[in-house]
Amino acid sequence: MPTSDSNPEIVADIPADLPLPEDERTSILLKRVLRELHGDKVSIGHVMHELRRRSFGGALIMLAALSLLPGISFLAGIVMILPALQMVVGYRAPLLPRFIRNRQVEVARLRVLGNKAVVWIEKIERFVKPRWSVLTIPSVITVVGLIVIGLALVITIPLPFSNFPPAIAVLCLAFGILERDGLLIFIGLVVSSIALTIGFLIGYVAIESISRIL
Repeated sequence: MPTSDSNPEIVADIPADLPLPEDERTSILLKRVLRELHGDKVSIGHVMHELRRRSFGGALIMLAALSLLPGISFLAGIVMILPALQMVVGYRAPLLPRFIRNRQVEVARLRVLGNKAVVWIEKIERFVKPRWSVLTIPSVITVVGLIVIGLALVITIPLPFSNFPPAIAVLCLAFGILERDGLLIFIGLVVSSIALTIGFLIGYVAIESISRIL
C-alpha cells in the first residue's frame, strides 16, 4: 500500500522566531498529523515535514515519542543526536539525512503512541506559557542541545525502561523550546540530570561487570 511520504524533504531555512498559530497548539497539530496519515507505514521524513513549523521542538517531541517504542528506541536515540548537534552549531531547523527520512514506521503503532501522547500534551498545555525568558535565549538552547546529545546516548542503552527517563526529559525540553517556557526548560534540565545520572550509573556498572569477567 502507498505510504504518506508525499514530500519527505525537510525545510532547513525556517526562522527561529516563527510564531505558533493561536488556533493550532501542538496537541491540535499532532492530532491533525495523525489523522491525515495513510497506508500501513509512514516515513520519518514525512512526519518531520508535517512538524517543520515547530522547528527543533517538534522534531524532538516526535523522536522522544518514538524512543518510547520497543524495538525502535535505539534508532530514535541515534537520530536524536543529529538535530541536537544542529542546535549546538546554530541551525534554525532540523535537517536529517535521506536514509533516516526514508525510514518507515508502522502507522498503527505511531497512532497508538501519538494518541496517548496527545492526552498528556493537552494536560501539559494547560500550564505551558511563555515565561522565564532568560532560559529561552540562544546560548541556553545551545546548552540544551548538548544535554540532549547526552540524553540520546542514554536512550540507546539496550536495557528495559532505561529509555523512559531521558525521553521524558527531552519531551520537557522540547515543549519548553516550542512554547518559549523557561520554567519547563528548567524542569527538563532537572529531569535530565536525573536521567544522565541513571545513565552514568548503568554505564559504570556495565563496565565494571565486563572488567570482572575479563
